[in-house]
Amino acid sequence: MNNDRQKAEVFIKRLLMNPALQYYEILQKEEQILTFLNTNSQSLFPALSSEQFFPNKTWQQIFAILYNSLTSQINEVLFKELEAILNNINYTFIGLLRQTTCPLSQCRDQILTFEKKLLNKYEARNAFNGSLTALKLNIIDKYIEQIFQRREYIHFELTKVQRLKMGSEEIKNFIKVSMILKNAIHLVTVGTANLSIESVMDIVQRAFADKVNRMLEEELRLLPPELIASAVNSNISFLENKNMETTSRIISIFTMRCKYYKPYNTVDRGAETPDKSWFNIARRNYKFYGFDIKMLDEFYKIAAEHNW
Repeated sequence: MNNDRQKAEVFIKRLLMNPALQYYEILQKEEQILTFLNTNSQSLFPALSSEQFFPNKTWQQIFAILYNSLTSQINEVLFKELEAILNNINYTFIGLLRQTTCPLSQCRDQILTFEKKLLNKYEARNAFNGSLTALKLNIIDKYIEQIFQRREYIHFELTKVQRLKMGSEEIKNFIKVSMILKNAIHLVTVGTANLSIESVMDIVQRAFADKVNRMLEEELRLLPPELIASAVNSNISFLENKNMETTSRIISIFTMRCKYYKPYNTVDRGAETPDKSWFNIARRNYKFYGFDIKMLDEFYKIAAEHNW
């Protein structure tokens, strides 16, 4: 390990140990640190360009060294979490879609290998933030259970419109895998040359999504086309694509819900609960995000009834 890498590793480890980050999920920590570095670049540069750290280097060079160290350390945790999530998913729903005889463990391994490669891109990491948090919180499980108990709008859209001929457990796992693959939309996006921490646009045009969909069908041949389409189309606007899959609409809502989610925040007395508050705000801004307003209404009612 060269001297610059050693110094960067020590510096990043100190940032990651900051008590203010202890309740953030792993990719949220990464985003917080990138924000800190970019926001404070002018004040950090004199110290970081000194003999003690990285002398005779520009801020761009220093930032690149720190960014590589940060992602390397984050990946040690991120890849373990991703593998654990994939190992806890039941893939029998794939057989219901494809009638395949391929061992389901191969499907899992193909997804893991693909995501590890994809997560080398900043845009894909940024887009994976909400998915990872949602999956770790098991937020899909509790809402899908309520949807199947209520048997209202979302249930109808899943079973009669999208025509998913499977039970609630299989649909949960279908959504989870689609959610993991949502960031595959960045398979062909141009890299962020200056590693800006500005949010990547969450909505793409249908033509672009269709292009990515065709590429993924070639790259992820073990996975059913319906699963790939569900993941890719979660990046388009429902308002402009009324035939958008129900699972895609669910994914787009919950990944946005969980992107900046802080599960350990205490709720002040008399204040709305976190999910109820978020869905209420999302209903007012549904056009901006391209969400299905009827779906938001139902999620809002579920959150209100259960104090979520």
